[in-house]
Amino acid sequence: MWHFQNHDSPPLPPLLPFFFLTALPAQPDSSTYTNCPSYKCGDVNISYPFWMMDRDDPAQVCGYHGFGINCVDNRGRSYPEITLGHHSYYVHNIDNGYRSILLSDTNVSSFGPGPIDCPRVRHGINLQTLPLNFSMLNVNLSFHYNCNGFPSFATEIPCLQLEKTQGKSYVHVMHSSIEETDWDAYSCADQVVTAVIGEHIHMFPDLSRQLGEILDKGFQLQWRMDDDDCENCEDSGGRISLDI
Repeated sequence: MWHFQNHDSPPLPPLLPFFFLTALPAQPDSSTYTNCPSYKCGDVNISYPFWMMDRDDPAQVCGYHGFGINCVDNRGRSYPEITLGHHSYYVHNIDNGYRSILLSDTNVSSFGPGPIDCPRVRHGINLQTLPLNFSMLNVNLSFHYNCNGFPSFATEIPCLQLEKTQGKSYVHVMHSSIEETDWDAYSCADQVVTAVIGEHIHMFPDLSRQLGEILDKGFQLQWRMDDDDCENCEDSGGRISLDI
């Protein structure tokens, strides 16, 4: 199994795992955890192992550490938001059967400050020590900003060059870490790696003009139960005090 550490602005960003895990067994229906309340925020059902952070509810004693979700109002519409590595992500969907959650960075999401017609990814995805893995449905996008040249496999992002005196910015789908060494000759000011759903690359093949649509559709994470705290929580029917 591949192991990576995620950092916001590394000198050379690590690869997010391409095929990080196999299909997980279906989780029992959330109704199994009768001690745990469930909520709806916008169109998304929030239930164990996730929990609502902005509820003053004495019955809210369930969920994994770090899986707290805020229900945020934006332009008259409510939507769920989770924090990973000090950055906010919009929650598109939670699938308890496959233990998966679909997210997009609020900075490049149509629900965030945008605009998504010219998105600039500013940080990688930092999972820290949370029991989360990148889904095998994801691929990696590598962004290189303000460069004085580019390798042949990269695509220019014209809208990110605000002045003629600035270097140009580029993006490409990463297939291996070897590709990243090809950028050493081009003196880029910054580089960031993020994840997106692979099939969306095929749906929107023009990276130079359709990045907004691809990033807005997000990436998938899957959660796992692999430590004593989570096991105790599962064994208790989901009832455990949150230490936050």
